[in-house]
Amino acid sequence: MLRGMGFDKSTSIYLASGKIYNSQRNMQPLLEMFPRLQTKEMLASPEELEPFKNYSSRMAAVDYTVCLHSDVFVTTQGGNFPQMLLGHRRFLYGGHSRTIRPDKRKLALLFDNPRIVYVLEIYWSFCYLRL
Repeated sequence: MLRGMGFDKSTSIYLASGKIYNSQRNMQPLLEMFPRLQTKEMLASPEELEPFKNYSSRMAAVDYTVCLHSDVFVTTQGGNFPQMLLGHRRFLYGGHSRTIRPDKRKLALLFDNPRIVYVLEIYWSFCYLRL
């Protein structure tokens, strides 16, 4: 999706998440497309993360802070974390923060379509124009 919107290999991406199941295998395609992918564990030393590591809410606060001040925020889920971030970013940036919230229903229909390449090109062109 990000590639279709014009983000390339030089894009720095911060992945705000907890432990990812089988991350070596599951994250490989994303790492190939975006080699500058970062997590809090990559950016901070173990000593810096020590006061936070046994508290999931504190670790989430680190992610929240990084996402709050990012140039573009992309959310892929519902829930309190992205909703609070969306509102906070709107407040801080006067309603002019770049935020991408994909329509999951439309994406599911597109991914089920055998003509996905052509359809996705049209869809992402439309989305890009709306930003």
